[in-house]
Amino acid sequence: MFEIKKEVLATHEALLTVEMAEETVKEAMRKTARVLSQKYNIPGFRKGKAPYAKVVQYVGKAALLQEAADAMLKEIYPQILEKAEVSAYGPGELQKIDPDPLTFTIRVPLEPETVLGDYHSLSLDWQGVAVTDAEVANVLEQIREEHAILEALDRPAEYGDEVHINVLGTVDGDVIVEEDNIEVALKEDAVFVAPGFVEALLGMRTDEEKSFTVVFPDTFSEESLRGEEGEFNVKVVGVYERVLPDLDDALASTVGSFETLGDLKQDIHSRLLDSKQHQAQEHYRDDLASILVAQADVRYPPVMVEHALDDMLEDMGKRIQREQRMSLEDAMQLQGITVEQLRQQMRPRAEAEVKRSLVLSKFAEAQGITVSDDEVVQNYHEFLTALGQAHRIDSTPLTLDSPLGRNLRLGVLSRKTLEHLEKVGRGEIDPLAVAKAHAAMKEEAPEAPEIAAEETVVEATSSPEQDAPEA
Repeated sequence: MFEIKKEVLATHEALLTVEMAEETVKEAMRKTARVLSQKYNIPGFRKGKAPYAKVVQYVGKAALLQEAADAMLKEIYPQILEKAEVSAYGPGELQKIDPDPLTFTIRVPLEPETVLGDYHSLSLDWQGVAVTDAEVANVLEQIREEHAILEALDRPAEYGDEVHINVLGTVDGDVIVEEDNIEVALKEDAVFVAPGFVEALLGMRTDEEKSFTVVFPDTFSEESLRGEEGEFNVKVVGVYERVLPDLDDALASTVGSFETLGDLKQDIHSRLLDSKQHQAQEHYRDDLASILVAQADVRYPPVMVEHALDDMLEDMGKRIQREQRMSLEDAMQLQGITVEQLRQQMRPRAEAEVKRSLVLSKFAEAQGITVSDDEVVQNYHEFLTALGQAHRIDSTPLTLDSPLGRNLRLGVLSRKTLEHLEKVGRGEIDPLAVAKAHAAMKEEAPEAPEIAAEETVVEATSSPEQDAPEA
């Protein structure tokens, strides 16, 4: 029926050259001619009754061959992959068709391949964290600032004061700001609106008015105002001193349900410690994953990165639409770049994420890490509870094979994999012993686990498709 030549490319793709047998082509053309004779009104013949020669004459031999080739390729593509011993990651790309002899040239992305390095000896020192008295004191000062009392002053404004102003600002006669009772903290080296604005308020008293100009800096958030000169008319409606409360039990009781200042300090210390430990744990796991990736040999087709980029841009677009009420294209236009330029900027990150995902997937597979349906359901309940929608748990059961169900499963598997990796790095688990035990269990029970480890890979690595290659 056909002969195949296969070339495995450095891009982890297979280039297949498929030469069809002459008899197979003739049969396909006759079959296609019968289909076309039923489709077209060929003069002198009822539909479906025109002989082969008349159909060729009516549609043209080249067009008939093209139709036959398309139909043939759709039919035999799975056989082509099987005969070529190709595990396809996704649809192939039909690069060209040579008519004589009929030959297809198809570029097929291959399933990714990952070989882990010597992760059995993976080890990394754990750096403990601590909270200093200075860090606690800094938080206490922030609390004092938040609970400061404003006392009106009958004197000129000084550094350290807070002034409330009515302001009218224009550029070339166009109003850019017109607001009342704006609060401005007078701090040295502070920039409010533009350099010189805070300094212009020094020495002003309540009910005093003043006009002055400032030049907007080149780093100003509104691009159209950068370098422009702004005219401001300001009236001070109040000069205040910020009086900070004492650090005492009264302040502690104001902040929360604390009886003493010591209780508040202990709570601050605990929260800071939890935050530091969480950050340290994330960094530790990231460092271990980086070592694991650096040791591994990973091969994947370029289309995996393209799929990852598609997902990243889609997520970014949804976030921008939700937060800024505009499209990704419009948001990028404001920044002076195109979506395609953004895509190229994000490419290194996408490549890194694909590689990391594949390596962690292989690690999870080697260590026998799986996720049960019960764990997914439990994660769903926690998800709803975190959203304040625990009341929906009974009325809205989770469909495990839904997009949400699959994403929750992947999230649980990712968390379990990183937890396991951390224990390996800290010497709490012998990964070699775990791998041997898992291999022994697979020999005894070759049934597939509840979830394949490969599913930790980003969505781009969905199961291979055997559709006809895309032209």
